[in-house]
Amino acid sequence: MAWHPELSLRSFVTLLPLATALIAGFAHALEPDHMAAVTTFVSRHPRPREALAFGVRWGLGHSAAILAVGLVLILLRLQVPEAVVRGLEFGVGGMLVVLGLWLLWTLLHGRAHDLAHQDGHTHSHRGATTWVGVAHGLTGTAPLIALLPVALSRSPWAAGAYLLFFGVGTVMAMGLYALFVGVVFGRTGTRFPALAGGMRIATAFGSAALGVVWMIGAAT
Repeated sequence: MAWHPELSLRSFVTLLPLATALIAGFAHALEPDHMAAVTTFVSRHPRPREALAFGVRWGLGHSAAILAVGLVLILLRLQVPEAVVRGLEFGVGGMLVVLGLWLLWTLLHGRAHDLAHQDGHTHSHRGATTWVGVAHGLTGTAPLIALLPVALSRSPWAAGAYLLFFGVGTVMAMGLYALFVGVVFGRTGTRFPALAGGMRIATAFGSAALGVVWMIGAAT
């Protein structure tokens, strides 16, 4: 089969935006507010399989929100108003504060969930993790990273493919990050229970503090 430089160049030009979307989605997942939210959930259920599931569910919720908003923008040729983005940013900050206080409350009331009791509570947090991902997908830097190429793209199919690959990168990154956090918390809890408790308290305060900073940034 003869090699055609024009065909190879065309394939490269076609795949480059999708590879960019995959990398951008991977990097976007590892932003501080995303990591803080997922760490809060994983710290209470550090088993690797459960931690991975938390990360994947967050990524799926995030990607679903991005895809839905992006398709609306494609079909209606709209742009997200800055006031709406700021309002959603403020809401995400409040959500991080609530997650931090929620984790701190469970620790102070002796409900840090020992391994023997984790199975009964994991199911109740599955939906919460997904909806937290959705909330993050509606705000943050997603409009800048994911939706800007959508607005510039002339092909709805290309724009949809970009958002899809962006979502795949997001799910991959957060799944790997959650698995890593789960392994760290799990092994620390087995060998050094007191240290693991301190890490959970630090996670709670860190999430709440980051949420306050996020709210101030959105308001100003």
